Amino acid sequence: MRPFIKLKAMKNSRATNTTLNNKIKVDDAIVITPNGLNHDERTFRSKGFWVAVVLTLVSVGILIKLGLWQLDRGNEKLRYEQQLSQRATQSSRSLDIVVSEWREESVRTQQSLNPSTLNGLKADVQLVKPDGLVFLLDNQINQGTVGYVIYMLGEVQTQDGEKQLLIDLGFVAASNDRRELPQIGNVTLPTNMSGRLYTRSVNPLSQDLGLEKTTPTRIQNINIDALSQYTGQEVLPFIFQPQSLDSWPYEMLWRPTAMKSEKHFGYSFQWFVMAAVLLSLMLLIGYRHSKKHSHINKK
Repeated sequence: MRPFIKLKAMKNSRATNTTLNNKIKVDDAIVITPNGLNHDERTFRSKGFWVAVVLTLVSVGILIKLGLWQLDRGNEKLRYEQQLSQRATQSSRSLDIVVSEWREESVRTQQSLNPSTLNGLKADVQLVKPDGLVFLLDNQINQGTVGYVIYMLGEVQTQDGEKQLLIDLGFVAASNDRRELPQIGNVTLPTNMSGRLYTRSVNPLSQDLGLEKTTPTRIQNINIDALSQYTGQEVLPFIFQPQSLDSWPYEMLWRPTAMKSEKHFGYSFQWFVMAAVLLSLMLLIGYRHSKKHSHINKK
C-alpha cells in the first residue's frame, strides 16, 4: 500500500485574512496606463490649440482695425491734397479779407475754427515796415541736409489793428559746429508780397518755444502763443510763405502735410496683408490639427 500525504484544508477565516494583510501590505498608488497618458496629452494639445486660435483671431482683428484706420487717414489726406491743389489755382486775395472771412465763419458756426483750414490759401500781404525779428527754427532737414528754417515777424495792418505775422523765409544749412549760427544779415522784405498761408503740425513731444539768446534767435518749436507773449503783441495763428520774392537766396520748403496719402494707403495694404497671412497660417495649422486628430481617433 502506497503512502499518501493528507493535506489539511485551510479555513477561510478572519484570522487568516488578518495574517495575510499583516504580512503583505500594499501602498495606495495611482496607476497610469498608456491610454491615460495619451488622453491627457491630447487634452493638453487641444487646449493649447484653442488658445492659439483665440490669440490669432484677436491679432487678426487688431491688424484689420489698423488697416482700416490707415485707410481712413489716407482718404482724409487725399481730400486735403485735392483741396490744396484746388486752392493753388485760385486767385490771391488780401490777407485782411481772408482773416475777416475766417473769423466771420467762426462766429457764424459758433465754434473756434482751426487755422489749418486756411492752409494753401493765396494771400496778398502789405507790411507796415520791411523788417522785424528774425528766428531760426532748429532741427530741420532738407534733402538729407540738417539746417534751419528762417522766420521773420512782420507787422501788418488788419481790421482789428496792427498784428504780427510770422513769415517763412526758407531753408539755410547748419554748420558742423552747433555754436556757429548761419549769418543771415539784415533781412529786408518788400512791403507788398504775394504768397500762401499754412500752419505747422504740433510736436507731440514738445511744444515749448525753446527760445535761445543767440543772433539770430534760435527756437525749437513754432508756438504762436509763446511768440505773442515774447513780443507783447498778438501774432496771427498761421504762417505766410512769400512766392513773389525774386532772386531770394534761400529755398522755400512747402510741406503742408507730414505724410502723403500714398504712404497711408501703403501702410493700410501692409496691415491687411499681415492679417491675411496670419489667418491663412492659422487655417493651415487648424486643418493639419483636425486631420491628425481624426486619424488618431480612428486608431
